[in-house]
Amino acid sequence: MKTLGILLSTAGLAGAGAIALALPAQAATAASCSGARSISSAPMLRDHRPPSWGTIRLVRDNCSQYWAEITMASSVVANARANAFLVQYGGSNDGRVLSCDSSGGNGAVIHGQRSCRTPKVKATSGSITFAAIGREYHNYGGGYEEISENATRRTR
Repeated sequence: MKTLGILLSTAGLAGAGAIALALPAQAATAASCSGARSISSAPMLRDHRPPSWGTIRLVRDNCSQYWAEITMASSVVANARANAFLVQYGGSNDGRVLSCDSSGGNGAVIHGQRSCRTPKVKATSGSITFAAIGREYHNYGGGYEEISENATRRTR
């Protein structure tokens, strides 16, 4: 029994060492993926008329990761919310749509917040393109209804 305890303790320490070694590698990858820049954007308009209530952007970093980001002009009020959607065209995930609420995103824009982003998608193939869609919703008592939508151009 004592031998089993020593083996498990040693395995636990080895596992912790492996995790500690993996963390700097992940941090180095994240640091080398800087250079995030907006490659396409569109204003958030209600009824397709100014003024703009925010911006939807398609973003790319130096590691060929793409994501959608919505930023509202001011904090969202209690009966409103907004969300960004990343649409993929081409590749094995053609037609895939990810939102801020998808795993890896940071959640839809809710009361008191101004922005959210979708999960990042890595795409190195030149045949894959993306578009970002932004939607704003209000709840007038009967559930959330879409009140505005706009999309970026489809690009790589």
